Amino acid sequence: MDAMTRGLIAAGNQVKVLTIATEKHPWQPEEVSAEYIAETNIEAVTLDTALNPVDAFSTILTGDSYNISRFYSPDFERLLTDVLRKQVFDLVIFESLFTAPYLKTVRRLCDGFAVLRTHNVEHRIWEQMAQETGTLTKRLYLKHLAERLRAYEVNALEDFDALASISEDDTRHFKSLGCGSPIFSIPFGLDEKELPQPVFGPARFVFHLGSMDWAPNVQGVQWFVDEVWPLVRSEVPDVELQLAGKNFPTVHSFTKPGLTVLGEIENPWDMMSCHAAMIIPLRSGSGMRIKAIEAMAAGRPIVTTTLGVEGITGTDGVHFFVEDDAFSFARRLVELLKNDQLAKDMGSAARAFVCENFENNELVTQFLSRLNQSIER
Repeated sequence: MDAMTRGLIAAGNQVKVLTIATEKHPWQPEEVSAEYIAETNIEAVTLDTALNPVDAFSTILTGDSYNISRFYSPDFERLLTDVLRKQVFDLVIFESLFTAPYLKTVRRLCDGFAVLRTHNVEHRIWEQMAQETGTLTKRLYLKHLAERLRAYEVNALEDFDALASISEDDTRHFKSLGCGSPIFSIPFGLDEKELPQPVFGPARFVFHLGSMDWAPNVQGVQWFVDEVWPLVRSEVPDVELQLAGKNFPTVHSFTKPGLTVLGEIENPWDMMSCHAAMIIPLRSGSGMRIKAIEAMAAGRPIVTTTLGVEGITGTDGVHFFVEDDAFSFARRLVELLKNDQLAKDMGSAARAFVCENFENNELVTQFLSRLNQSIER
């Protein structure tokens, strides 16, 4: 979202940002530059999105999607109403499906073009999590959430003037759902001038970087620790695995030889600038992994599942390794740990690929051009 905002401003547009702040994603103005605040005139409303068992149960009876209803805030709607009554906008971008409940307010008060920028095919995440869940009651509830979310998602797609998906894979999936609105892809972008210098070289250890308040990350890391890591250690006995990211549980089951839980780190780029191989062991999810793009930009060799690089059109074996079973995943990781030149070459190729395909200002320019074409039709 920040990349899109910065790209729009760089293209000469006036931008107003409204945001929902949550415990998971708080609004901390003291950590944002005064220039950015002035350019965006950003305003935030705090919303408690924590899971509420009573609300969750009530949506089973009402037929609503609990995933969506958690993000509705009367305070945010009042702020949105006030802004729309005072200002005129040519374009309103809704970042993610969870902002869709506010479309009615925008339609009532604004004649601007309304675009839903989809970060994922949301219901797919819950369908995949249900498939990977062993406990019957939990699996049934996850399936229920997925079904409700799918119904909401399919209906919402038709209400917007256009959709901007984050990957071609997601675009194809939305079309398969019968989406008739104009739809095009606009992936995550990076400003090459703001990137740290890449560090090419051997892989001396293994790391995972990801927030552990997102269920697919927990699920994927647990699979890697239980099924893949012992195979790696049997081939490279002294290698270490470092797990970094915010909101690691105090009590966890990530206990294996050679494993260290770092938890939240001050600067993720420090981790991605080390001589190490990155793993992305996702077993459920949708959209595009921003951390994959960033790690490739840093020159990291990566071993990932198919879902981990979904939407990234690099070449398996050149820009990263893609494996979905434990034995093959471990074998590729061992190759990188034992072959210094392979790790260096893969990191170099990954960096070049990102710089060529994910330059943010160019992507935003393409986005605006496609929007203009849709409006003219």
